[in-house]
Amino acid sequence: MTTLLAHIRIKPGKEAKWEAIMQDMVAQTFATEEGVRRYEYWKGQEPNSYYCLLSFADKAAFYHHQMSDHHEGHDFGDVLEDIRLEYIDPVADAGGGLARTLDPPLADDAPPEQRIAQERFPLQIAPWWSGRK
Repeated sequence: MTTLLAHIRIKPGKEAKWEAIMQDMVAQTFATEEGVRRYEYWKGQEPNSYYCLLSFADKAAFYHHQMSDHHEGHDFGDVLEDIRLEYIDPVADAGGGLARTLDPPLADDAPPEQRIAQERFPLQIAPWWSGRK
């Protein structure tokens, strides 16, 4: 499984446009993608701050999402000030039923889009997770 928390800052005055994009993204993601487990957007306390919790069945499903037509079709540059992806791993029996975040190699026959996504969004497994449940 691949789970991450996106830390997002939106350009001032772009909140309504951002939220409309996110509503479309969530609807299209659940309507057209297999392998999505969680895909939720949240407003933070700081002005123009948002978070997204994303969880996918595996790395390939995450990469498929990142390269999807509905993801690539929005003008994120117009609304995003900053985004940081943080890969996260659930605590055993306290992670909402999500499985561990793993980084297996892509299949030999993985499509080119998967390889591009892997270059853009390499999974980062924190060393201190090793040996923890």
